[in-house]
Amino acid sequence: MTLITVSNSCPRWDGGKLLPRSPGGLVPMLIALLEQHGGQWIFTAPPDLPATEEVRLDGGIRLHPMAFDEQARHQHYDLISINLFLGLLHYTHDTAVQPVFDRTLLAAWDGYEAVNRAYAKRLEELATGGPDELILINDPHLMLVPELFTAGTDGRRSPLAYFLGTPWCEPDYFGLLPAPIRVRVLESLLRCDIVGFHAQRWVAAFLACCARYLPDATIDGRTVRHRDRTTTLVAVPFPLDVDTVRQLRDEPATERWHGELAERAGGRRTLVRADRLDLWKNLPRGFAAYEAMLDRRPELAAECWFAAVVTTPTRATRRHRAYQEQCEALVRRINERFGTPDREAVSLIYPGSRGDSRNCVAAAIGMSRAAIVNSTYDGLNLFAKEAALLLDEHGSLLLSTNAGVYEQLAAHVVALDPFDIDQTSRAMEAVLDGTERHTSAAARRELLSRETPQRWLTSVFTGAEVDERRAAS
Repeated sequence: MTLITVSNSCPRWDGGKLLPRSPGGLVPMLIALLEQHGGQWIFTAPPDLPATEEVRLDGGIRLHPMAFDEQARHQHYDLISINLFLGLLHYTHDTAVQPVFDRTLLAAWDGYEAVNRAYAKRLEELATGGPDELILINDPHLMLVPELFTAGTDGRRSPLAYFLGTPWCEPDYFGLLPAPIRVRVLESLLRCDIVGFHAQRWVAAFLACCARYLPDATIDGRTVRHRDRTTTLVAVPFPLDVDTVRQLRDEPATERWHGELAERAGGRRTLVRADRLDLWKNLPRGFAAYEAMLDRRPELAAECWFAAVVTTPTRATRRHRAYQEQCEALVRRINERFGTPDREAVSLIYPGSRGDSRNCVAAAIGMSRAAIVNSTYDGLNLFAKEAALLLDEHGSLLLSTNAGVYEQLAAHVVALDPFDIDQTSRAMEAVLDGTERHTSAAARRELLSRETPQRWLTSVFTGAEVDERRAAS
């Protein structure tokens, strides 16, 4: 078996080897699969990477960075992939005023297609079409690649899969896209043999969009027959690299962070969250819920600490910057009301450029009474898995029912309605008081320890382990 994978996400490498960046997610998983099987990876080159045609690494791994000029990056990445598609799939558009399909956005759509066409051309050059070759496309940045790739290949026998790490929105919201764009996206994805998501609810939403907007599609269970092709939908969450998380927990950098954070906690019971400042992570409602808890019980400010570890997006938009300012203003207000000069009630912690942000997260989880994920909508949420692994027997995980990982972890968490500040506030109070139930840490760890990248790959291309996973959880 050989693997060709295509993604916007890019790896790092040095000395002939790929460098994993985190204990889970797309990039580390693809690294593990390529190290096991060899293969090729087409990806968007970071701006600081010198132009190169191909990089050959140990183990038969070949990298193919795709370089684009700044205008192409802006149109493809900023305007379409991030602003339009991620906003759509996470329900973050303010539909009173956006999206606006004016001349600028339609020109950006042409730019999106051009980048996808370049990817498809490179994939066509590399693929042999043999039955032992697996082709895996990832990320909403490349949703036209299946259409453009299959149009130029005849007699292909290699299975073609597309995996989306995002949610998928319901048909009414998907209808924000103009008809030609929404139909083209669906028809392109249905050129694949398999389309995968992290959760069954995203599969159901995708199938509903096909039923609404493709009248010539026939849907039977998890399969869609469209014209001359049959596509199978699968729900398989990314695995957590348990060994890497445990190594992180024991590293000197984690111990240093533990000392810094423990000093700031001052013996208080800690509630932790860790997020990139994406609009759907729902930090403002999380802070508002904590403030409501302190309104009811001000004495908890001296007994508890809310530590929010945050990182900023690589290419932050105006909305991201306004969102960050809103979060910082909320934290200032809570600390003015409930903090003291030497004791913050809530802290925003920016690990910065030290290169050890994951160590900071591991240290924060390890010292916490509870962790919270209250995303409005989230494809998976890796932090929830890290917390499920590292929280001790007394720890509880508060988890949004709209996070894709909720389907897998539901039996082991306290469920949150991410839009209900009062419910979230009372759940925070219960876990910090120790009155809310918590499940066995051993059961959580055993569930997560069964996952491997190879089992994930097998599940995507065959669906064989989906029912087993659901039964096990």
